[in-house]
Amino acid sequence: MTSLRLIDETVDSPINWKEPIKKIGLDGKGVNRRKQIFNLTNLDKNEVIGVFPDLTQVELKKRLMAIDERFRMAVRQVCTDMDSFFTAIIKECFPKARIVVDHFHVIQWAIKLVKDQKLVAQEVTREKFAINQLLTKPAQKLTEAEFQKLNHCFDKVPALKESWKILHQLRKVYWQPDYRKARHQLRYVIWRCRQSGIWEMNDLANTLTRWFEEILNYYISKTTNAYTEGIHNHFERIKRNHFGIRNIDRFCKRLLFCLMPMSIFTQIITQRC
Repeated sequence: MTSLRLIDETVDSPINWKEPIKKIGLDGKGVNRRKQIFNLTNLDKNEVIGVFPDLTQVELKKRLMAIDERFRMAVRQVCTDMDSFFTAIIKECFPKARIVVDHFHVIQWAIKLVKDQKLVAQEVTREKFAINQLLTKPAQKLTEAEFQKLNHCFDKVPALKESWKILHQLRKVYWQPDYRKARHQLRYVIWRCRQSGIWEMNDLANTLTRWFEEILNYYISKTTNAYTEGIHNHFERIKRNHFGIRNIDRFCKRLLFCLMPMSIFTQIITQRC
């Protein structure tokens, strides 16, 4: 109980934002099927700004609007995933910021669609293809034996090979030296998706078209949400150590306490002494 009391007294505010920040990250993590917590991070210094319990869009917007207006207006980039839940919030709370869709989420969405296509192919051919890991692995890192395993599947499902090629063309969007060439490559990927005649690839084309500018905003300063995603590892560790989540508000405080910079923690302990 002493440790819990210390956390409650130390983390008296869900937001730690005391200076202008140019780049922030905003992401959600599911607690269960119905609830999630939201992470707000400082991508300039790779620090946590805040951890919020399960909130509606209106409630989250209200929390963010409570932040000092000077700090909100100073934000120039907000990195997030392809979730329309955040779009309206970001535009209203950080009107001078550009939305940057994290490249990890773009690639992961394409991988999910390719895997969905593989599942359909398995039902049609009545054969199981154990190639999930190989589908996600960059082509240049595949061994000869792995290529042969993929080709065995591709010989039976040629459409899956085309989707796999499109996936690797999408990866190349992030290998380009500048915005102009990345834009050209992304347009090519969308065109190829449309030409394939594959339902899953048409879905991918729709997603890439809808988030076209936000995806290319990566080339402003090559911002990623890797730090924010890394917080999810701490989330899972704390969740395991405490055998699940009973009180989501206290869990958010506990997560924020564990991610607190040592300088702030030392200052708080010194004041208590």
